[in-house]
Amino acid sequence: LRANLLSALESNLRHEESGVRLFELGRVYHRRKNDLPLEPEIVCGVAVGPRFEPSWRGGNEALDFYDAKGMVEGLFGQLGVEVSFEAGSDEGLHPFKQAAIVVGGKRLGVVGGLHPKVSDAFELAGDVYLFEVDLTALLPFTLERKMFQPISRFPAVVRDMALVVDVGVSNAQVQAIMRGFPLVTEVALFDLYSGEQLPAGKKSLAYRITYQSPEHTLTDDEVNKVQQQILDKLSKQLGASLRG
Repeated sequence: LRANLLSALESNLRHEESGVRLFELGRVYHRRKNDLPLEPEIVCGVAVGPRFEPSWRGGNEALDFYDAKGMVEGLFGQLGVEVSFEAGSDEGLHPFKQAAIVVGGKRLGVVGGLHPKVSDAFELAGDVYLFEVDLTALLPFTLERKMFQPISRFPAVVRDMALVVDVGVSNAQVQAIMRGFPLVTEVALFDLYSGEQLPAGKKSLAYRITYQSPEHTLTDDEVNKVQQQILDKLSKQLGASLRG
């Protein structure tokens, strides 16, 4: 499936200058010893070229890994399925520009930049990004009953938290802990830093955390208490500390 899509991409790029985005859905076959082959339904997508359509306003920045990751997040968002990402190891993708797609603790696919050797083999110019998702494995997660939660009529409180963690700690690990607290309704990473101001082997992750109660207006003391509980748990499980 992946090879067919890359061949189609190469053909389209010969006639299109502003970039191409394609996807294909189909079955793939995995041989099994002394058993019938597995035949999961897979969706595969590829994209190359500028982030936006060319216009008089400019904005011809090329697609990057985060655009491809955003496409995957958009797909899963439409399905109402919570997705996370962890380090990937797909040999067909760039070793430093890829991530495994994880749902419910299970790897269901991969997203990342095409490995230069694969791009050369298909005569593809530019940075090509690809995602692949096992729809057969994803299906059970889409059948779960969705619970309606009314929008709170009480105001939200927004706080920032800048952390220092080991370089091996992922954003997904940090957010999973933060989102585990009942009053936390949204978490967004807004800054990533690693450099001379930090010890070797460390990086800084800065988050904007939204707190909200469905029952009452939160006080500063309540938010401060949860903020400290989050920090304590991050410190205990991930060795995180506040950045001074």
